[in-house]
Amino acid sequence: MANLFIDRSLGHALDFFKEAVFSDDIARTKGLLQSIDARIKIVLLFAVLVAACLIKTIPMLIVFYLASVFLAVLSGISIIFFLKRVWFFIPIFTLFIAIPAVFTQGIFSAVIFLLRVTTCVSFVVLVTVTTRHSGLLRSLGSLGVPAIFVSVLDMTYRYVFLFIKIFEDMHLSLKSRLIGRFDGRRARHWIAARMTFLFRRSVRMSEDVYAAMIARGYGLEVKKNGK
Repeated sequence: MANLFIDRSLGHALDFFKEAVFSDDIARTKGLLQSIDARIKIVLLFAVLVAACLIKTIPMLIVFYLASVFLAVLSGISIIFFLKRVWFFIPIFTLFIAIPAVFTQGIFSAVIFLLRVTTCVSFVVLVTVTTRHSGLLRSLGSLGVPAIFVSVLDMTYRYVFLFIKIFEDMHLSLKSRLIGRFDGRRARHWIAARMTFLFRRSVRMSEDVYAAMIARGYGLEVKKNGK
């Protein structure tokens, strides 16, 4: 049972990794949004987010959300993939806000908030899965986003996957040496220890990477070789 718990935890992390790789595959396919310049998509995304935050009627927010689903279809994105990706984030943003709002401001305000979050996340997902990572970063830079922000975003994207791979290696190492029963208590202790190890390693790595960048004359100018 404990082994299943660890396997499922690892599975969720790897699923996120695979979906991110699959998203880049989607960006390479032919579709409506894939054919639009990344800078135009970013500007339109910003306009949609502002509009969604200003809309105060449920029908109009539903129209915006259905428009995102329709655009996903036109862009060749699987509806199941799109809905799973969107609704994975919804509880994170709404659990501790929308539920209390039902008791303080009424169910109407809670529904409005939920629809706004759903609409915004849907369009953000549309832009990210139909735009290659390197192209998205270049477009942010060309639109005047500070180079340091673009650089941090790029490094964060890369190192998330690095630490997922490290976690996978640690799990495989455990399975290769495991003999006998691995009870729930030991499993929880192992996971907590690995989380602590990854946190310490991420802090140490950030310091080492920063020192290496300074030693190599790093500046705010960020150059991208990808296309």
